[in-house]
Amino acid sequence: MKMKNLTRLHTLLLMLVVSSAMILGSCKKDDDDKIVEGDKTELNALIAEAQVLADGATTADYPEAAITTFKTTLATIKTTAATSLTQVQIDNLLTQLSAAITTFNSKAYGFIDEALYLNAGWHFDEGTGTIATAFSSTAHVGTFTKGNPTVFGADAMMPSWADGVIGKAVLLNKGGHLEVPYSASFLPANITISVWVNPLEIYENNYIVSQNFWNGYKLQTQSVGKPFFTYKTVDGNIIDKDNVDGGSVVVNQWNHIVVSLNSVSKELKFYLNGELSYTWTATDGILPLTQTLTDPDPQAFLIGCVATDAQIATWSWSETPTSLGYFKGSVDELKVYNIALSDGQIAKLYNDEKP
Repeated sequence: MKMKNLTRLHTLLLMLVVSSAMILGSCKKDDDDKIVEGDKTELNALIAEAQVLADGATTADYPEAAITTFKTTLATIKTTAATSLTQVQIDNLLTQLSAAITTFNSKAYGFIDEALYLNAGWHFDEGTGTIATAFSSTAHVGTFTKGNPTVFGADAMMPSWADGVIGKAVLLNKGGHLEVPYSASFLPANITISVWVNPLEIYENNYIVSQNFWNGYKLQTQSVGKPFFTYKTVDGNIIDKDNVDGGSVVVNQWNHIVVSLNSVSKELKFYLNGELSYTWTATDGILPLTQTLTDPDPQAFLIGCVATDAQIATWSWSETPTSLGYFKGSVDELKVYNIALSDGQIAKLYNDEKP
């Protein structure tokens, strides 16, 4: 009898141990499934910072696609951050959001320090008189000059004032142009020329600016309106390039043209209305720009014509007046920089100045 009772006691004890183990095991599993919340203080602060950045972003400072992508990423992270998260998950969100902010900031249009990089720039906002003064640190003065009477006869014209893309502009035709006394600053080692043009007509020799024509450099549009740049290299070669299939200017409307030459990377780039339209490289023969002018000696920097009257007088003219290099239309916001501006800087120029 005693043996039977002892057996029952052992059985009850065994059942109690097994039950306790099951209960403890069940509790341990519940504890494992419970999320241990991490600290969101840093994440919430970064989300607030990103929200301020997103709220202040406009298409004047960023491409629209970049703004949309950034706001979408931020919204997704905010939604996820509102749930229960471990510290590892929070740290992952911090990494993702930091990367999104870095990427977004890299898309910002570039600021240009004109005190350092602008060698000459004309707003053409005087509206009266016969001179236009550059707003750069050196106030280069462009003087209105009538077209060459030997070439144009009684049809030769003086420049006049017109409505511009911003404020006023200069209207040029029949050889009328502006002459700016030569300065070495017009021949920097690296150069960007930015200008708005509103052509009355598209023709082969629509000269916008000229520094000793092909013996220095010249910017024009060619027969179908493509921006076209010619310059002499340091080794005496003459480079003729346009933006190939990158688009053409349109008559009777404002067009933004930019050409940049990076003498270090040996890249010549064309931009039309804020967008890169074509790039030429060293394999295409791109070399640094000459900084020495000979044959002829330095001429005036010209806005709207190929050469000065004195230089034209030395040429043997078999050409008709219509084939002479002069601009037909309005020119505004002309700038010459001593660096090759980046894509973002040029896009910002366009967005800041566009009508």
